Amino acid sequence: MERLAGTLKKELLLLIRDRMGLVLLFVMPAVLVTIICLVQAKVLNPTTRVLVLDNDQNEVGQIIFKGLKDADNIIAVNGTDVGCDTEACAKSLVNKGEYQFSIVIPQGCTGFAFDRARLFALGQKGAPGTRTKQITLYFDPSVQGGFRAAVLSAVSKVLLCLEYEIKLRQAVFPTDRRPGAAPAAPWFDIKEAWAKEFGFIKMPTSVQQNVPAWALFGIFFICVPLAGSMIQERENKTQDRLKTMPVPGFILILGKIVAYICVCLIQFFFVFLIGKFAFPLLGLPAFAVDGPWIAVLIIIAACAVAAANYGIMLGQVAGSYEQALVIGPTTIVIAAALGGIIVPVYLMPGPMQVISNLSPLAWALDAFYDILLRGKQINDVLPEAGCLVLFGAAASGISHISFKYKK
Repeated sequence: MERLAGTLKKELLLLIRDRMGLVLLFVMPAVLVTIICLVQAKVLNPTTRVLVLDNDQNEVGQIIFKGLKDADNIIAVNGTDVGCDTEACAKSLVNKGEYQFSIVIPQGCTGFAFDRARLFALGQKGAPGTRTKQITLYFDPSVQGGFRAAVLSAVSKVLLCLEYEIKLRQAVFPTDRRPGAAPAAPWFDIKEAWAKEFGFIKMPTSVQQNVPAWALFGIFFICVPLAGSMIQERENKTQDRLKTMPVPGFILILGKIVAYICVCLIQFFFVFLIGKFAFPLLGLPAFAVDGPWIAVLIIIAACAVAAANYGIMLGQVAGSYEQALVIGPTTIVIAAALGGIIVPVYLMPGPMQVISNLSPLAWALDAFYDILLRGKQINDVLPEAGCLVLFGAAASGISHISFKYKK
């Protein structure tokens, strides 16, 4: 028992003295659990932002807006409150991802509704050529189908309640209504449309949404083997021998970065080929890139630069391979959770949506969605690519400082 107690005491003392080890054991899991719970706080009770463009500017438009505002899990914003008074503006804001949906209420809805109410009172089916009034619902292609159906259902309920409210207010249930008259057709017809800027685009599938997301996740995971390679070189003194060679240090680092960029490109194309040829055999839609391939390559290259430099920084800062093995995956999972890989950003609570802008995976995924789902072009993804390269440069700077001052 004394030997066991002595061994136990020794291990506990070693653990207490290893401050980084304590951080990895207690702080990192606590941070991961907290962030995942915050990110998923509203997954079962999602909130959707809807922009309402009220061209009716009358009672019906006001009733529709109030009904949406009172609906569960919908944040309705009046277009005039945000300086948006045209249909093109509403589509643009949805296309940029600021709103998941936009509802355009046409002019003359109020007069149309009351005319229909009077016709209903007389048992008529409707005036010729004016059976319904069309209300357009624009949606962001990156929004998943289940949420589109939920919003469409909420809008339909609001319109149905509006119809019955006007009928009741106008007392249009008279006793002299013709027997056997056919039920009146719905007053309003909802038209769904993509908020697109570059012509027709295909209905987004789960494959188009998930393949790029998890491919990017895999690309950033190269930080683990890269960091391990650097730590191994440092521990077996290979790094010291490399320093004696007549080769500038930045050339050695650049060689690592270029090598892992090539690995990332191969990794992405491997995932692409699986999505293209294997998924159809499993009954899934084939993954296709309808946008410019140059834009896709720019995004992948920028991601690879960011991931490789982050791996080098991790290898320089971490004290051991075990530390890198815990810090690397944990930070990548946190960045993936914040970046919309695990849960779409639009489903997160408001503060978490703001924090998600700090995740490099969010920049990369948004750029991919711009190309694959929103029909955008090369210039539209350059800001995100630039942010990824700057992230890599910052990580490289931290690596240089750590290498210079670390004993």
